[in-house]
Amino acid sequence: MTGFEYTIRTFSMQELEEKGIVIHPHNNIVFACRPDGSCAIRDVGVEQIDKLSGLFNEMGKDQWELIQLFFHQSGIVSFWKRNLRERHKNKSIGR
Repeated sequence: MTGFEYTIRTFSMQELEEKGIVIHPHNNIVFACRPDGSCAIRDVGVEQIDKLSGLFNEMGKDQWELIQLFFHQSGIVSFWKRNLRERHKNKSIGR
């Protein structure tokens, strides 16, 4: 079987903080949202990038490919896809 499957994964502010990604406005903001709803990455420390990469690598280990990422006031919304063939192959070898 060929094709893709898709999933949407959200990372809440609480989950980000639990993973060690600092959200405090005066200490390495990962992202910031203005009252008008526009959001952007700013003041990102190297350790924050590494921790955020770790979150994404967890999905990558299961063959998910990040295709889109949105920052929101309540956290991060990410869109992922993976090849159905990879999923079936991983199931057949016990993953």
